[in-house]
Amino acid sequence: MKKLFQVFANLLLYGFLLFYAVESTFLKPDPWFAFVVWFLLSVALLITVTPGLHARGISPGEYPYED
Repeated sequence: MKKLFQVFANLLLYGFLLFYAVESTFLKPDPWFAFVVWFLLSVALLITVTPGLHARGISPGEYPYED
């Protein structure tokens, strides 16, 4: 259930980003805002499709003891 909610939340957020990207690029041109929105959209998509950038879980790590 939590995974399904995350999918819908991501689709909603990507939808908002895409709406603002199209609006600021074509409908009401604002180059700086368009650049920022397209940059955020590209970074979000890059992180989504690159599996190595996902955090698998939180690990406490290991304290580097000196021998």
